[in-house]
Amino acid sequence: MNTEKTKKDRINELRNKIYYAETARDNYKEKHAILYETNSLYVDVLKQELSGLECMEVA
Repeated sequence: MNTEKTKKDRINELRNKIYYAETARDNYKEKHAILYETNSLYVDVLKQELSGLECMEVA
């Protein structure tokens, strides 16, 4: 199994999830505070995971 390819695929997947979660979050900003907050937390977790993977990739 190619771990480098798997890691790059996961990084791309996380970037896509972050994009769509941020879009959803922005749509809820004025309409639904709880969903806005939930999506904000989800985006933060995704960004932390992405940051960890990118740090491992550089090392």
